[in-house]
Amino acid sequence: MKTNCTVRVKGDLAVRSGLNFARMEGDWYRPDEVFKADSHGWPGDWEGRVILALTLLEQSVHRTSAYLDEIISMIPAHLNEKGYFGPILPEKTFDEQHFGGHSWMIRALAEYYKYKKQPDTLEILEHMVRNFILPVRGSYAQYPIEPGKRFEAKTPWILSHLQTKTQHHAETSDAGCCFIMIDGATAAYELLPIPELREVIDEMIARYMEMDLEALNIQTHATLSAARGILRLYRLTNDQRYLDMALTRYKLYRSAAWTECYGNFNWFGAPRWTEPCGIIDSFIVAVSLWQYTGDVSFLNDSHLIYYNALSHGNRINGSFGSDRCCGAVETEDNLFLAPINYETYWCCTMRGGEGFARAIEYCCLADSGSVTLPFFHSFEADVTWGNESIAFEMISAYPFRDKIEITVKNADLARPLELKLFKPDWAGNAELSLNGEKQSAEALQGFIPLRKQFQTGDVITLDLDMSVRCEETRFDNCVQGYHKFFYGPMLLGHKAEKEINTLDGNKFENYAESKYKSAETVSIPANAKLERVGDGVFRTGDIELSALCSVRDMTREDTMRQILFHG
Repeated sequence: MKTNCTVRVKGDLAVRSGLNFARMEGDWYRPDEVFKADSHGWPGDWEGRVILALTLLEQSVHRTSAYLDEIISMIPAHLNEKGYFGPILPEKTFDEQHFGGHSWMIRALAEYYKYKKQPDTLEILEHMVRNFILPVRGSYAQYPIEPGKRFEAKTPWILSHLQTKTQHHAETSDAGCCFIMIDGATAAYELLPIPELREVIDEMIARYMEMDLEALNIQTHATLSAARGILRLYRLTNDQRYLDMALTRYKLYRSAAWTECYGNFNWFGAPRWTEPCGIIDSFIVAVSLWQYTGDVSFLNDSHLIYYNALSHGNRINGSFGSDRCCGAVETEDNLFLAPINYETYWCCTMRGGEGFARAIEYCCLADSGSVTLPFFHSFEADVTWGNESIAFEMISAYPFRDKIEITVKNADLARPLELKLFKPDWAGNAELSLNGEKQSAEALQGFIPLRKQFQTGDVITLDLDMSVRCEETRFDNCVQGYHKFFYGPMLLGHKAEKEINTLDGNKFENYAESKYKSAETVSIPANAKLERVGDGVFRTGDIELSALCSVRDMTREDTMRQILFHG
């Protein structure tokens, strides 16, 4: 029986997604700019990210984009004679930035086709597959992966080159970005199951799994985008090998390149800044791994990522920007979290569109016999199974407050329905009630089940009984001997009063001199008693700590918080 679920989000997620949608209709993302914006050798990248974000936001926010269809109509005029973006390189020569960039366009075309079902879109997509992806068959196996000798190796590949996008952005090489194409190629394969395309995908994955990500300083965003593509192939094939590969890569990322604020090192072994592109990838990968394995630890990860790294990277104007790698041993002043580049408008702001669209999608997951609620955003949902349906509203101040209330607005059910409510690791003695009557709150695989033939007007209340807690720093490549404070999934930080210097170093070797002024640290013992003085605001003595995820206190250019403490 086909299940349909429509979500209309409210509250903080509605604010963030709405701001990002509005930002995505600003000057940089309008039809006259989109196709001439790239000046750093990433054909299809800017265009694809814009289209992907607008396609997903239009569906999840339920508002028509001002420019999406116009941008789509302009694609053919900007393709080369072989039907893709950028220059046609000599035969058997492949630029990895072209593959990284085109992955976003292929993803965008696939999502737009699934949404609008326009045959012209699928035709453009198929031309890209046949004329851009299929010719690389046999060459991914030659992608250079020997540490220290990548640029000297004689291969068909032009590797990602050093480039600087702004004065705040160090000269970088996005090592491994060609493997972003695993994401695009699998999205195309879902619509166009061409055998030769599957061969290329498996070749990409095989080389990706051969790489020593840490020794090569591979970009974590590329790593996680590839993992998302592998997880898509697992969904399409149910081949356990692919799930195992994605698990291996995510677990390495989590242990070796996760900041103490649940953001990413932009490269393995090189924690110069976080990148919301990678953070959003990690959020999606974590939720997908929970869905495919049933291991609730991944869902706990996704809450920590969303309410700390993703929320802090989202700026007050709806954009996204990079932050310091809080806790990384290689950086100075690593007790603090603060913006490095306030808005990364050429990539991260656009990736925010998928981040929020997926967060809305994940609010309510339904199958033939159950409705699962893995997150606690405020929203309304309509779920239908043939002639049966249920409509309900969740009102929640999570993670600032413990209580979640669900009201059944309309129920037309011929059978009992199982409602599954997530019980995160940081919940205490949770209590569940139905119409004021206490129900069992025993969790099974991280979820509290409530099976009833629900009626219109039923009210379900869940109290998570969250509290303040303290945890020691523990991630690989992060400082040890410090601690951090939480309420629920929310990290709590002390706002520093020092102003920040302008970052003026663009070379790696100057990066250590291009940093925030050293702020005075405060000491808070691990056993300190924190008193709640507001939503997401706590105080111990005369020191105030606040959460990273409040839309009333979104990240500004001068936002700087101490996250790690001793004492």
